[in-house]
Amino acid sequence: MTMNYKKLPIRPFKIPGKIIKVPISEIKSGKDQDKSILISDAIAVYVDILGFSEKKDDEDIEMCLLDFSGPLTLAARHFPQVRFNVFSDCAFIATNKENAKDLLSAIRYAFSQWISDGILVRGGIAIGSYNETQSFAHSIAPKNYVGSLFSGSAVTGAVKLEGSGKGALLFTNEECAEFYNKNYSEPIFEIENSFFVGWSDEESILYWFTGISFLRLINLLQLKNINKSIKYKLLNNIKYAFNATDSLLPRFLVLAILSSSLITPDVREKIISILKINEPEDFIPYKKLIDEWLNDSTKLEILKSLADSDSSI
Repeated sequence: MTMNYKKLPIRPFKIPGKIIKVPISEIKSGKDQDKSILISDAIAVYVDILGFSEKKDDEDIEMCLLDFSGPLTLAARHFPQVRFNVFSDCAFIATNKENAKDLLSAIRYAFSQWISDGILVRGGIAIGSYNETQSFAHSIAPKNYVGSLFSGSAVTGAVKLEGSGKGALLFTNEECAEFYNKNYSEPIFEIENSFFVGWSDEESILYWFTGISFLRLINLLQLKNINKSIKYKLLNNIKYAFNATDSLLPRFLVLAILSSSLITPDVREKIISILKINEPEDFIPYKKLIDEWLNDSTKLEILKSLADSDSSI
Protein backbone atom coordinates (compact mmCIF):
# COMPACT_ATOMS: atom_id res chain seq x y z
CA MET A 1 0.00 0.00 0.00
CA THR A 2 1.31 3.43 -0.90
CA MET A 3 0.30 6.49 1.06
CA ASN A 4 0.66 10.12 0.11
CA TYR A 5 1.98 12.12 3.03
CA LYS A 6 -0.17 15.08 3.98
CA LYS A 7 0.50 17.50 6.74
CA LEU A 8 -1.90 16.95 9.62
CA PRO A 9 -4.46 19.78 9.72
CA ILE A 10 -4.71 19.79 13.53
CA ARG A 11 -1.37 20.40 15.18
CA PRO A 12 -0.52 19.48 18.80
CA PHE A 13 -0.62 22.47 21.10
CA LYS A 14 2.66 23.82 22.44
CA ILE A 15 3.32 25.39 25.80
CA PRO A 16 4.98 28.78 25.45
CA GLY A 17 7.90 29.51 27.71
CA LYS A 18 11.63 29.56 27.96
CA ILE A 19 14.34 27.12 28.98
CA ILE A 20 15.95 27.86 32.34
CA LYS A 21 18.40 26.02 34.54
CA VAL A 22 16.92 24.60 37.74
CA PRO A 23 19.11 23.26 40.55
CA ILE A 24 18.65 19.53 41.15
CA SER A 25 17.78 20.25 44.79
CA GLU A 26 14.66 22.14 43.64
CA ILE A 27 13.39 19.50 41.24
CA LYS A 28 10.39 17.60 42.54
CA SER A 29 9.44 14.14 41.30
CA GLY A 30 6.05 13.50 39.75
CA LYS A 31 4.69 11.87 42.90
CA ASP A 32 3.42 13.98 45.77
CA GLN A 33 4.47 11.84 48.75
CA ASP A 34 2.47 13.84 51.28
CA LYS A 35 -0.85 13.36 49.46
CA SER A 36 -0.32 9.85 48.14
CA ILE A 37 -1.63 6.90 50.14
CA LEU A 38 0.13 3.57 50.51
CA ILE A 39 -1.31 0.68 52.49
CA SER A 40 1.28 -2.07 52.39
CA ASP A 41 -0.93 -4.65 54.14
CA ALA A 42 -4.33 -3.96 52.65
CA ILE A 43 -7.58 -5.60 51.68
CA ALA A 44 -9.12 -4.26 48.49
CA VAL A 45 -12.45 -4.85 46.79
CA TYR A 46 -13.26 -4.18 43.16
CA VAL A 47 -16.91 -4.20 42.06
CA ASP A 48 -18.74 -3.51 38.85
CA ILE A 49 -22.29 -3.73 37.55
CA LEU A 50 -23.06 -6.82 35.51
CA GLY A 51 -24.45 -6.05 32.06
CA PHE A 52 -23.92 -2.29 32.29
CA SER A 53 -22.39 -2.06 28.79
CA GLU A 54 -25.60 -3.54 27.36
CA LYS A 55 -27.77 -0.69 28.63
CA LYS A 56 -29.33 1.50 25.95
CA ASP A 57 -31.72 3.85 27.71
CA ASP A 58 -30.05 7.06 28.96
CA GLU A 59 -32.43 7.48 31.89
CA ASP A 60 -31.91 3.85 32.92
CA ILE A 61 -28.13 4.35 32.77
CA GLU A 62 -28.27 7.52 34.86
CA MET A 63 -30.52 6.02 37.55
CA CYS A 64 -28.41 2.86 37.69
CA LEU A 65 -25.24 4.88 38.30
CA LEU A 66 -26.93 6.90 41.04
CA ASP A 67 -28.29 3.77 42.71
CA PHE A 68 -24.86 2.14 42.44
CA SER A 69 -22.90 5.01 43.99
CA GLY A 70 -25.43 5.98 46.66
CA PRO A 71 -24.88 3.03 49.06
CA LEU A 72 -21.11 3.45 48.82
CA THR A 73 -21.46 7.12 49.72
CA LEU A 74 -23.51 6.26 52.81
CA ALA A 75 -21.08 3.50 53.80
CA ALA A 76 -18.17 5.93 53.51
CA ARG A 77 -19.79 8.18 56.12
CA HIS A 78 -19.96 5.28 58.61
CA PHE A 79 -16.49 3.86 57.92
CA PRO A 80 -13.97 6.72 57.67
CA GLN A 81 -10.99 4.33 57.75
CA VAL A 82 -12.12 2.68 54.52
CA ARG A 83 -11.25 4.22 51.14
CA PHE A 84 -14.07 4.48 48.57
CA ASN A 85 -13.34 5.36 44.94
CA VAL A 86 -16.22 5.22 42.47
CA PHE A 87 -15.92 5.69 38.72
CA SER A 88 -18.82 5.04 36.36
CA ASP A 89 -20.15 1.51 37.01
CA CYS A 90 -17.06 0.38 38.96
CA ALA A 91 -15.53 1.06 42.37
CA PHE A 92 -12.46 0.31 44.48
CA ILE A 93 -12.93 -0.04 48.24
CA ALA A 94 -9.84 -0.58 50.37
CA THR A 95 -8.44 -0.42 53.89
CA ASN A 96 -5.71 -1.99 55.99
CA LYS A 97 -6.21 -5.48 57.39
CA GLU A 98 -6.92 -4.05 60.85
CA ASN A 99 -10.19 -2.67 59.45
CA ALA A 100 -11.10 -5.78 57.45
CA LYS A 101 -14.33 -6.14 59.41
CA ASP A 102 -15.44 -2.60 58.51
CA LEU A 103 -14.68 -3.16 54.82
CA LEU A 104 -16.75 -6.33 54.62
CA SER A 105 -19.58 -4.73 56.59
CA ALA A 106 -19.58 -1.78 54.19
CA ILE A 107 -19.59 -3.91 51.05
CA ARG A 108 -22.34 -6.14 52.44
CA TYR A 109 -24.48 -3.08 53.12
CA ALA A 110 -23.90 -1.89 49.54
CA PHE A 111 -24.80 -5.29 48.08
CA SER A 112 -28.06 -5.38 50.04
CA GLN A 113 -29.03 -1.94 48.71
CA TRP A 114 -28.07 -2.81 45.13
CA ILE A 115 -30.29 -5.88 45.26
CA SER A 116 -33.16 -3.77 46.60
CA ASP A 117 -32.82 -1.62 43.48
CA GLY A 118 -32.61 -4.63 41.18
CA ILE A 119 -28.94 -4.08 40.36
CA LEU A 120 -26.70 -7.14 40.13
CA VAL A 121 -23.08 -6.43 41.02
CA ARG A 122 -20.05 -8.73 40.90
CA GLY A 123 -16.91 -8.18 42.98
CA GLY A 124 -13.46 -9.44 43.82
CA ILE A 125 -11.67 -9.13 47.17
CA ALA A 126 -7.94 -9.64 47.73
CA ILE A 127 -5.10 -9.04 50.19
CA GLY A 128 -1.93 -7.17 49.22
CA SER A 129 -0.72 -3.63 48.75
CA TYR A 130 -2.90 -0.66 47.86
CA ASN A 131 -1.59 2.60 46.50
CA GLU A 132 -3.33 5.85 45.57
CA THR A 133 -0.77 8.02 43.79
CA GLN A 134 -1.11 11.78 43.73
CA SER A 135 0.97 13.73 41.26
CA PHE A 136 2.35 17.22 41.80
CA ALA A 137 0.57 18.01 38.56
CA HIS A 138 -2.75 17.55 40.39
CA SER A 139 -2.06 20.73 42.35
CA ILE A 140 -2.13 22.77 39.16
CA ALA A 141 -4.77 20.70 37.38
CA PRO A 142 -7.83 22.63 36.14
CA LYS A 143 -11.40 21.75 37.03
CA ASN A 144 -11.88 19.81 33.81
CA TYR A 145 -9.27 17.23 34.89
CA VAL A 146 -10.02 14.33 37.25
CA GLY A 147 -7.30 11.79 37.95
CA SER A 148 -7.42 8.58 39.99
CA LEU A 149 -4.23 6.54 39.99
CA PHE A 150 -4.54 3.12 41.63
CA SER A 151 -1.97 0.37 41.87
CA GLY A 152 -0.83 -2.46 44.11
CA SER A 153 -1.12 -6.23 44.35
CA ALA A 154 -4.48 -6.03 46.18
CA VAL A 155 -5.86 -3.87 43.38
CA THR A 156 -4.77 -6.13 40.53
CA GLY A 157 -5.75 -9.19 42.55
CA ALA A 158 -9.27 -7.89 43.23
CA VAL A 159 -9.78 -6.98 39.56
CA LYS A 160 -8.70 -10.46 38.40
CA LEU A 161 -10.89 -12.16 41.00
CA GLU A 162 -13.92 -10.10 39.98
CA GLY A 163 -13.77 -11.75 36.58
CA SER A 164 -12.88 -15.20 37.87
CA GLY A 165 -16.41 -16.52 38.31
CA LYS A 166 -20.01 -16.11 37.19
CA GLY A 167 -22.70 -14.47 39.26
CA ALA A 168 -23.43 -11.40 41.39
CA LEU A 169 -21.02 -12.64 44.05
CA LEU A 170 -17.90 -11.47 45.89
CA PHE A 171 -15.12 -13.71 44.58
CA THR A 172 -11.87 -14.22 46.46
CA ASN A 173 -8.80 -16.47 46.64
CA GLU A 174 -7.56 -18.96 49.22
CA GLU A 175 -5.38 -16.39 51.04
CA CYS A 176 -8.18 -13.91 51.62
CA ALA A 177 -10.73 -16.66 52.30
CA GLU A 178 -8.47 -18.16 54.96
CA PHE A 179 -7.91 -14.72 56.54
CA TYR A 180 -11.63 -14.03 56.97
CA ASN A 181 -12.37 -17.58 58.04
CA LYS A 182 -9.58 -17.70 60.61
CA ASN A 183 -10.06 -14.21 62.07
CA TYR A 184 -13.83 -13.74 61.79
CA SER A 185 -15.15 -17.30 61.29
CA GLU A 186 -16.60 -16.26 57.96
CA PRO A 187 -17.97 -19.18 55.91
CA ILE A 188 -16.42 -19.48 52.47
CA PHE A 189 -18.47 -20.72 49.53
CA GLU A 190 -17.30 -22.44 46.37
CA ILE A 191 -18.92 -22.79 42.96
CA GLU A 192 -17.13 -24.28 39.95
CA ASN A 193 -13.72 -24.05 41.68
CA SER A 194 -14.24 -20.35 42.46
CA PHE A 195 -14.19 -19.16 46.09
CA PHE A 196 -16.40 -16.32 47.26
CA VAL A 197 -17.31 -14.56 50.49
CA GLY A 198 -21.02 -14.50 51.26
CA TRP A 199 -22.45 -10.99 51.22
CA SER A 200 -25.76 -11.71 52.95
CA ASP A 201 -27.67 -14.37 54.86
CA GLU A 202 -30.72 -12.19 55.59
CA GLU A 203 -34.00 -13.70 54.43
CA SER A 204 -35.41 -10.44 53.08
CA ILE A 205 -32.34 -9.70 50.95
CA LEU A 206 -32.07 -13.27 49.66
CA TYR A 207 -35.78 -13.15 48.83
CA TRP A 208 -35.27 -10.24 46.42
CA PHE A 209 -31.98 -11.66 45.13
CA THR A 210 -33.56 -15.03 44.36
CA GLY A 211 -36.69 -13.54 42.82
CA ILE A 212 -34.88 -11.08 40.57
CA SER A 213 -32.30 -13.62 39.43
CA PHE A 214 -34.90 -16.33 38.83
CA LEU A 215 -37.28 -14.12 36.85
CA ARG A 216 -34.42 -12.88 34.69
CA LEU A 217 -33.41 -16.50 34.11
CA ILE A 218 -36.97 -17.25 33.02
CA ASN A 219 -36.89 -14.34 30.58
CA LEU A 220 -33.58 -15.58 29.22
CA LEU A 221 -34.79 -19.15 28.72
CA GLN A 222 -37.68 -17.85 26.62
CA LEU A 223 -35.22 -16.56 24.01
CA LYS A 224 -34.19 -18.65 21.03
CA ASN A 225 -30.50 -17.80 21.28
CA ILE A 226 -29.49 -18.15 24.92
CA ASN A 227 -26.37 -16.42 26.21
CA LYS A 228 -24.81 -19.26 28.21
CA SER A 229 -22.58 -16.93 30.23
CA ILE A 230 -25.59 -14.96 31.46
CA LYS A 231 -27.46 -18.18 32.16
CA TYR A 232 -24.70 -19.46 34.46
CA LYS A 233 -24.42 -16.12 36.25
CA LEU A 234 -28.09 -16.23 37.14
CA LEU A 235 -27.96 -19.91 38.06
CA ASN A 236 -25.03 -19.30 40.41
CA ASN A 237 -26.98 -16.48 42.06
CA ILE A 238 -29.77 -18.94 42.81
CA LYS A 239 -27.35 -21.62 44.02
CA TYR A 240 -25.80 -19.11 46.42
CA ALA A 241 -29.22 -18.11 47.78
CA PHE A 242 -30.05 -21.79 48.38
CA ASN A 243 -26.84 -22.28 50.39
CA ALA A 244 -26.39 -18.95 52.17
CA THR A 245 -29.08 -19.57 54.76
CA ASP A 246 -30.78 -22.39 56.64
CA SER A 247 -34.09 -20.87 55.63
CA LEU A 248 -36.07 -22.62 52.91
CA LEU A 249 -37.43 -19.26 51.69
CA PRO A 250 -35.26 -19.03 48.51
CA ARG A 251 -36.26 -22.55 47.44
CA PHE A 252 -39.90 -21.90 48.31
CA LEU A 253 -39.86 -18.74 46.19
CA VAL A 254 -38.51 -20.62 43.17
CA LEU A 255 -41.27 -23.22 43.51
CA ALA A 256 -43.91 -20.52 43.95
CA ILE A 257 -42.80 -18.67 40.79
CA LEU A 258 -42.71 -21.98 38.92
CA SER A 259 -46.35 -22.46 39.93
CA SER A 260 -47.40 -19.09 38.50
CA SER A 261 -48.92 -18.36 35.11
CA LEU A 262 -45.72 -16.57 34.06
CA ILE A 263 -44.03 -19.86 33.26
CA THR A 264 -44.64 -21.56 29.94
CA PRO A 265 -44.61 -25.38 30.01
CA ASP A 266 -41.36 -25.66 28.02
CA VAL A 267 -39.49 -23.15 30.22
CA ARG A 268 -40.85 -24.84 33.35
CA GLU A 269 -39.53 -28.15 32.11
CA LYS A 270 -36.09 -26.64 31.41
CA ILE A 271 -35.83 -25.10 34.87
CA ILE A 272 -36.96 -28.24 36.67
CA SER A 273 -34.24 -30.13 34.81
CA ILE A 274 -31.54 -27.50 35.43
CA LEU A 275 -32.24 -27.10 39.15
CA LYS A 276 -32.91 -30.82 39.61
CA ILE A 277 -36.30 -30.21 41.17
CA ASN A 278 -38.34 -33.31 41.91
CA GLU A 279 -41.88 -32.93 40.69
CA PRO A 280 -44.30 -33.17 42.37
CA GLU A 281 -42.47 -34.21 45.55
CA ASP A 282 -40.79 -30.82 46.05
CA PHE A 283 -44.03 -28.88 45.56
CA ILE A 284 -46.39 -30.85 47.81
CA PRO A 285 -44.90 -29.69 51.20
CA TYR A 286 -45.33 -26.07 50.11
CA LYS A 287 -48.67 -26.35 48.31
CA LYS A 288 -50.68 -24.38 50.87
CA LEU A 289 -47.99 -21.68 51.21
CA ILE A 290 -47.56 -21.45 47.44
CA ASP A 291 -51.33 -20.98 46.97
CA GLU A 292 -51.37 -18.24 49.62
CA TRP A 293 -48.38 -16.52 48.00
CA LEU A 294 -49.95 -16.66 44.53
CA ASN A 295 -53.24 -15.25 45.85
CA ASP A 296 -51.40 -12.04 46.72
CA SER A 297 -50.66 -10.86 43.16
CA THR A 298 -48.70 -7.82 44.36
CA LYS A 299 -45.82 -10.03 45.53
CA LEU A 300 -45.15 -11.38 42.05
CA GLU A 301 -45.80 -8.01 40.41
CA ILE A 302 -43.20 -6.26 42.56
CA LEU A 303 -40.59 -8.94 41.83
CA LYS A 304 -41.39 -8.85 38.13
CA SER A 305 -41.14 -5.06 37.96
CA LEU A 306 -37.69 -5.17 39.60
CA ALA A 307 -36.55 -7.96 37.32
CA ASP A 308 -37.73 -6.08 34.24
CA SER A 309 -36.75 -2.56 35.27
CA ASP A 310 -33.01 -3.02 35.05
CA SER A 311 -31.03 -4.52 32.17
CA SER A 312 -27.96 -5.50 34.18
CA ILE A 313 -27.45 -9.26 34.39
